[in-house]
Amino acid sequence: MWLKVLELLCITLAVYGQTMNDSAQLIADLLNGYNKLVRPVSDQSDAVSLNISMDLVAVQELDEVLAKFSIVAVIYISWVDIRMTWDSSNYNGVYTTTIPVSNVWAPKLLVGNSFRKIEPIGGDWMSVRYYESGTALYAPGDVFETTCSIDVTFYPFDIQTCKILLVPWGSLPSEIALQSSSDYVLKTYFSANGEWEVISTSVAIEENSSLSLIQFNIKMKRRPTFFLINVILPIIFMGFLNILVFILPVDAGDRVSFAITVLLATAVFLTLVGDNLPKTSQPMAMICYFLLVNLSLSTFICLITILNLRMYHKPESKPVPRLIATIVRKLNCMSSPVRNTVQPIGQEIINGDRKEEKMSSNLNRDSGQTCTANKELVVAVNWKDISKMVDKIMFILSFLWLFFSSTMFIVMLSNNQEIIG
Repeated sequence: MWLKVLELLCITLAVYGQTMNDSAQLIADLLNGYNKLVRPVSDQSDAVSLNISMDLVAVQELDEVLAKFSIVAVIYISWVDIRMTWDSSNYNGVYTTTIPVSNVWAPKLLVGNSFRKIEPIGGDWMSVRYYESGTALYAPGDVFETTCSIDVTFYPFDIQTCKILLVPWGSLPSEIALQSSSDYVLKTYFSANGEWEVISTSVAIEENSSLSLIQFNIKMKRRPTFFLINVILPIIFMGFLNILVFILPVDAGDRVSFAITVLLATAVFLTLVGDNLPKTSQPMAMICYFLLVNLSLSTFICLITILNLRMYHKPESKPVPRLIATIVRKLNCMSSPVRNTVQPIGQEIINGDRKEEKMSSNLNRDSGQTCTANKELVVAVNWKDISKMVDKIMFILSFLWLFFSSTMFIVMLSNNQEIIG
């Protein structure tokens, strides 16, 4: 144990014994006759082996409209430079040093799928750290903006996979060999994004006769809570609110304005969703079709409301077509088979005496009156009765339309989540 303590004390004293002159002399000796244009291998027919890995710091943005993917990341690049080896004992224990990247050989890597412009990663102000064995470590960090193919079919429950391509500019595969020490993207200093959740990462290397590249894949899932609360649920609620126009009293006078207000609100939501999606038809987001169905329903309700109001206010002098009257009577009987709407007219009182008389079938048929199970006569069908029946039918049909369209939309999104999971 005392030997270990003594050894640790000697190492500590050696480290603190390093002076500025030791480091300056080391750098001067290393750069003496150093040519940064020559690859750091003794046999120039051999390739320089680059070990590249990525450390993801944050996902800044994924712009669906512009198809732009933006991240903050650090690229770790290491190689061996045989010209940068030394014996630390000759420099008072200096075993590592840093040299500006502009003074030494360093690979020129660029982002192959850059969004704005193609330029090498890193900068002249950065440094390369060397160890006495000749191992070099270069770690440029930056904000990387790349293009990303967007699939918004299941928006806002979608999953996107974006990639960052790093290409050694101007070098053949026989000159620089790419490899990675990890088959996934590191997340040592990662900060979570409020909109996107990183669910998996991968690394792939591609090589051919003229080009080699390394590809970092980042698979992300959108956090849908915001869009669910602020877009999808309001649309469904407005749809159910829209069909209530058929139970609004006709005499209230606000039917048309109510229906048009909901129609305009649905159109506004369609515009808001469209502004956040790519301007492309391949593929189209399912939510766009869902909004279109709801917009069609609102338009249909507005049209029926206007026609129904016109029907309700038709003059009583205009006769009701016999076919329509028959259908309305049958529907009334189905919904309420026994009705006591009028006093039976089978009996009359004349001079204190009760006199019975029967109504002929011709009078019953021509006047539009019908008999119920109790042989009681109901009132004749008029335009207001037809208008009320239309309200009942359209309320049921609109409810079924909205229910089935919303159910299908949610089921399709749920199936997508199960497949992804």
